[in-house]
Amino acid sequence: MKSLRALGLYAALTVALTWPYAANLWVMEVGDPAFFAWEVGWTVHALGTDPTQLPHANIFYPLRYTLGLDEPVLGTTLLALPLALFTDNAVLLFNVLRLLTFVFSGLTAYWLARELGAGEGGALLGGAFFAFSPIRTDQMAHLSTLGTQWLPLVVLFAVRFSRSGKTRDALLTGLFYVLAFAACGYHGLIALAVLPLPFLVLLWRRWRLLPRAALATALVGLLLLPLYLMHSRALEPEQYTRRVDETIFYSAPLESFLATSAGNRIYGGITDAVRAEGAYNLFPGLVVLGLGIAGAVVLWRRRQRPGREAAMLAVMALVAALVAMGPLLRAFGHDLGPGPWALLRAVVPVFEKIRVTSRAGIFLALPLAMLAAKGLTLLRLRPIVVAVVGVLGLAETLIAPIPMPGWTKVIDTREEPPPVYRWLAERPVLDPIIHLPMFDSRALFRRPAFHESVYMAYSTLHWNPMVNGYAGIEPKSYVRIRREMMSFPGERFLDLLREAGVRYIVLHRKGYGPNQTRRLEAQMANVRPASLREVVTLEGDTVYELLSPGARVDAGEGPR
Repeated sequence: MKSLRALGLYAALTVALTWPYAANLWVMEVGDPAFFAWEVGWTVHALGTDPTQLPHANIFYPLRYTLGLDEPVLGTTLLALPLALFTDNAVLLFNVLRLLTFVFSGLTAYWLARELGAGEGGALLGGAFFAFSPIRTDQMAHLSTLGTQWLPLVVLFAVRFSRSGKTRDALLTGLFYVLAFAACGYHGLIALAVLPLPFLVLLWRRWRLLPRAALATALVGLLLLPLYLMHSRALEPEQYTRRVDETIFYSAPLESFLATSAGNRIYGGITDAVRAEGAYNLFPGLVVLGLGIAGAVVLWRRRQRPGREAAMLAVMALVAALVAMGPLLRAFGHDLGPGPWALLRAVVPVFEKIRVTSRAGIFLALPLAMLAAKGLTLLRLRPIVVAVVGVLGLAETLIAPIPMPGWTKVIDTREEPPPVYRWLAERPVLDPIIHLPMFDSRALFRRPAFHESVYMAYSTLHWNPMVNGYAGIEPKSYVRIRREMMSFPGERFLDLLREAGVRYIVLHRKGYGPNQTRRLEAQMANVRPASLREVVTLEGDTVYELLSPGARVDAGEGPR
């Protein structure tokens, strides 16, 4: 019953504190949200049709293992599977999932707080402080980094294992770590750097538990092996790694711990001066910090030492802060010297793939929320005072109403999609296609309706393999084709498409400016009949079939 009450509380808070997302469940923003909507749609589609094709998503054709070019968010998509029984609307599934990450992150953090000895009021607020931490709400566009719902359970069962020594608790710790890794690969990898030391605090002088912990670790490795192989096969041909200067740019200087996102209604304007470019904003709120400090003061006055589990939380927060600061410690424009991440990056090759070390902030938000819950319990405040503290703490997280400018809302699934996508969906064969024009990420602001992520979101209606794509990694073959795109319909570009195996070119004329349109029309007049055949034109979108050199064109076939 108490868990149901907590669930209802977090659901209500989610609607209120992320408004108007709950009123726009059928609307898709361009860019990263559209990418994650596509990713959720692809996962549900593949699991429901042919799970063996899951790694081979329909983007960046003809490459394989393309799901591994970014974070698959499988651990979060699992939450959408019950709803997917009733709808295949990828936009709706994504938007519901985005909200569910708040509800379930609050609920699992509540369970952790109760496990750590917090009272009911303190645990409810601890869950809310974690779910709506400014560190989490800074990531509204990223379903991956919002997928924190399994992390509290990793810590919860680690605590239980340290107390009971039961193999079951060790295995559950590993299982929820796998789910957390599958929800956000960044969090999974960063956890390898952050969690060992605080977990060592839990197991200190309990060395008899190490064999069972090793068994759980082996299980984790076995379960994560398919994910590792998928990413390896996707990234190795691209010779992918992150330069150290790139990692430094996206790491957190000291002032990041004093800044929230610009959208924060309380601190957004106040912290403008210390907001760092590239890094995530890691200010957790004064109320959360104050409650943790107040709990420590209570213990000091009672002449009591913090317990093993409180020490574990404090160590986790400290390690997370150091990891977030990346390979070079910086403060207000000054370099302070190498950070621990520099050593980790040099010794453990997998850490070279981490670009944004400031994402370690989630491992700061969780222990601080739990210490706040324990501090609130130690203070023994009256219920009305606890409620006031909760209101003040959540006020510090306020980002609602969240701005949703009209130009970002490119897709509304309550309306009919452009006819060309219906035409593609009605075809019985999934032929390789390419959408033109193709733009780099700058099109996100210049021509959002023709951004690659929008083509991907609409592909959930037809699932044709396509050369287009948008992910954390841009394959070299894709970049080459995009670079040559402006020469369409030149033979060199068409030969590249033939080499890739493309059958249809979907030309969106509205995606070209006036000068580009005039150039395009002039060049189209000179296209050889044996190169392209117009198949259909629908409201400014034309589908061309790409013909092999020397192909015979049937005079009886033409546009329809």
